[in-house]
Amino acid sequence: MADSENSRTLPGISIEKSATASGNADDAPTIITRRNLLSHSAQVLHQRFTDLPPRTEAGPAPVREIWLRWWSLHQQYLRQSRRVRTLRDRLLADLDGYPSVAIDGLEGEPPQIATTYAEIRHLSSRIDAGRLDAARSTLRQRRQAWKKADARIGYSAAVRRERNLDRSAGISANVVLLMPPSSLMEVAAKLHCLLVLHDPRLIHGHEPWPQLRRMLKELVEPRQRSGCGR
Repeated sequence: MADSENSRTLPGISIEKSATASGNADDAPTIITRRNLLSHSAQVLHQRFTDLPPRTEAGPAPVREIWLRWWSLHQQYLRQSRRVRTLRDRLLADLDGYPSVAIDGLEGEPPQIATTYAEIRHLSSRIDAGRLDAARSTLRQRRQAWKKADARIGYSAAVRRERNLDRSAGISANVVLLMPPSSLMEVAAKLHCLLVLHDPRLIHGHEPWPQLRRMLKELVEPRQRSGCGR
């Protein structure tokens, strides 16, 4: 992505402060472990970047501004994903599963479960027309019940919001990784973004992932930060 495209390509979504990133990095534990590396790094980066004065020069947004936008979008996406799972479980519990119909087959065969009209049509050579028509009617009623419950609970709307956030966060993440850094803390921001995207649980044991984790840790450790931020 060219530098001149940054401003018009990035989504215009406001930056939210998350619980993970709004704490004081100086109050965080001084021992950085694999478990807290990403959350602690986010605290450090968020504090450092928000403490910097706004830039006055024209030009493409620097890495620090894009990282703040991406991290906000990423946190919103994670929260929305949790909400989607909650609403999905509620919808499935209310309707006892996804819309489907059990069709009795030939004698001695177990019932055939169909979730689409195409699956019902596929059984036409084995099931008589009367039972197929009854199956279509039942599936239609259960789909209508699903739509009504979905409109009441808001599951599909939540899924659309989740997808939009995922897409917007992905755009911002790509720009973070493409833009050249102007400080060591911006290098740390690029490493943090890379690890969140590709090793969020910090479990990859093959190189270069352990090296990348060590590099990020060195950049955000308190004793390493004395000249890194500006």
